[in-house]
Amino acid sequence: MKNVVFGILIIIHFGCNGQSREEIKNKPSESIVKINNSKKKEYIKTLKELKLDNDSLKSYGVIKNIIKEEKLNLNNKKLSIDSLSSLFKISLVNRILPFWEGTEWSFEGHTSIPRKGKIACGYFVSTTLKDLGVNLNRYRLAQQSPINEARSLALNTKVIEIFENSKEENISKIQSTFKDGIHFIGFDASHVGYILKEKGELYMIHSNYIDFKGVEIEKIESSDVFASYDRYYLAELSTNEMLLKSWVNGNEIKVIHKK
Repeated sequence: MKNVVFGILIIIHFGCNGQSREEIKNKPSESIVKINNSKKKEYIKTLKELKLDNDSLKSYGVIKNIIKEEKLNLNNKKLSIDSLSSLFKISLVNRILPFWEGTEWSFEGHTSIPRKGKIACGYFVSTTLKDLGVNLNRYRLAQQSPINEARSLALNTKVIEIFENSKEENISKIQSTFKDGIHFIGFDASHVGYILKEKGELYMIHSNYIDFKGVEIEKIESSDVFASYDRYYLAELSTNEMLLKSWVNGNEIKVIHKK
């Protein structure tokens, strides 16, 4: 099984669909495949590296159905929050997200099929969470400002706002604030994505508008998108107990759209 280890430029912000252009400036369940860490890598270069070997011949639709069945079976088990966190993370990071690598970016993109059509940053987040089984309206969530997307996904937990004096200080603050896992990040008023923290490394997973790169994973230190902002809104996902319980129970995530 493949290893999964989480080891002067002028930028024009195109932003995401739903955010106006004026604003632009314990162990998982037995059914989950265990990951072999026998081979080490310095850092992740592609989302494909994260894909479970057992999923290599399965379609996206089959993977979504497997996750749905596994989630339903959790109602008959009493898993710890740590186990739920691990299951959520594996299901999203190692099963859902790899399919989306290379899907093209577009300001108006809202495809629901990986690598077919185009996807804006907000729709990338809302669609992948929807496909994971989070009960939300992917259109409504994608059309909100980054801070309201963060508030919606945080539920009753706190949205962490980070705005230090430099890129290095912002990265250090994220490192010290968040546990290992997958989290939401909003960039000022015009971009959103995921932050993956694993074994001391931070990665961004997002639909990258720069050069229309589309869905990719990149180290946060070398991300031109991250470096071009100075204010971020972050919300825990895989370590958010309320979100994990809502995911398992199918509770609706209400989208916040206040100004």
